[in-house]
Amino acid sequence: MAETTAEIARKNRILVVDDEVSTQKGLTRLLESWGHQAIAASDAPTAVEQALRYSPELVLTDLNMPGRSGIELLEDLREAGVEATVVVVTGHATIETAVKATRGGAYEYLLKPLDVTHLKAVVNRGLERSSMVREMRLLRRELGREGRLGPLVGNSPEVLRLYQLLEQVGPSYASVLITGESGTGKELVARTLHSLSPRRKAPFVALNCSAIPESLLESELFGHERGAFTGASTARAGCFELASGGTIFLDEIGEMPLNLQKKLLRVLEDRRVRRLGGGVEIEVDVRIVSATNADVQRLLRTNTFREDLYYRLNVFSIELPPLRDRRSDIPILAHHFLKQLAMANDKPIHHIHENAMDLLNRYDWPGNIRELRNAIERAVVVCSGGELQAHHLPEALRTPNARPSVNGTGVHVPVGTALDDAERMVILDTLSRMDGNKTQTARVLGITPKTLHLKLKKYGERSH
Repeated sequence: MAETTAEIARKNRILVVDDEVSTQKGLTRLLESWGHQAIAASDAPTAVEQALRYSPELVLTDLNMPGRSGIELLEDLREAGVEATVVVVTGHATIETAVKATRGGAYEYLLKPLDVTHLKAVVNRGLERSSMVREMRLLRRELGREGRLGPLVGNSPEVLRLYQLLEQVGPSYASVLITGESGTGKELVARTLHSLSPRRKAPFVALNCSAIPESLLESELFGHERGAFTGASTARAGCFELASGGTIFLDEIGEMPLNLQKKLLRVLEDRRVRRLGGGVEIEVDVRIVSATNADVQRLLRTNTFREDLYYRLNVFSIELPPLRDRRSDIPILAHHFLKQLAMANDKPIHHIHENAMDLLNRYDWPGNIRELRNAIERAVVVCSGGELQAHHLPEALRTPNARPSVNGTGVHVPVGTALDDAERMVILDTLSRMDGNKTQTARVLGITPKTLHLKLKKYGERSH
């Protein structure tokens, strides 16, 4: 019985590209026996035409073909806007071609003769990946707002899992705690959660708890009445009032002082705030999204973060991977930032040279996505042509194995040294080795710049 148009439309479309007719026919029959719709092409130009016509979810391509190779086909498909998952098949494997295929965007690299069981598993995983990519592309179209790091970008397994989490958690009212290193895009994820929620038309209010002095943080959170403190010449609503009906994002929540943590917990329990100097409790309806780059378990162990508040905030947790753990996204992010920043700077730059991309791929990115964006922005500013070259990138990327590190024999701490004194010795020595650069010092020590500032201030007071 002939298949109906609806039945064919429901099948996964797989494009088979191979110049050997026998291999081509064998693969198409095998794929059709697994319930897929198989489309065939004998060379790269025909493959691009078929891909544009049928929009396949998966492409199985031979590596060595007359004319343009399978790796060149990857580039052709990308330039044509085809976003199918690509699996490269070859009978002549080398490490060099495997690396080129992977860097060119291939999802998998298979050797001939093909093991049918392994091929089926790869096809199923590839189709699942394509399905997730397409769902998330539709999801991103629905997101009306962009965070300061730009829209969500990436196709790595780690980011695809993040998209799934956002789709599940976004529409809920649950409090979310976002963890991850500095620069991984925590505020962007918070804005995305808000955009996916029923509260999307209400305010999104962000507050960085580490950027505001302790004396002013309570007022920023809960507001104040006129005359509540010196300089309070007018009454002012706090972030909770401003965000009522919407979402409040508390960044670097781990830096919040303990006395304010207690007050925040009460607000979360009662859903009411009282302004500084005020006697009236004001009802607030907000969704709480918080974030930290600190080790939360360490904060709990050292009693610098309230356990009851932690469980209130951590109804659902999202951990953002560092950029070094999602390296396949580096070229995607780099081209995204290039397009964005070239337009902003009115520069006719459309391409990143292979030598520059190689440096981007090899660098460890301790500053994560924010550091990558800054590197591309710097390169765009100094580039005078139409292509970014390696010499346009910051010097740190051009230094072999570049990453902030502490070299030398280290600090000698005598036995019996008090813990506070040992910490002071390590911090001051690291600061010296970083030539006084406080940002790099904080990064090497694994603490926030605010924490470093407070400790240096304490050491200075001790010396007087």
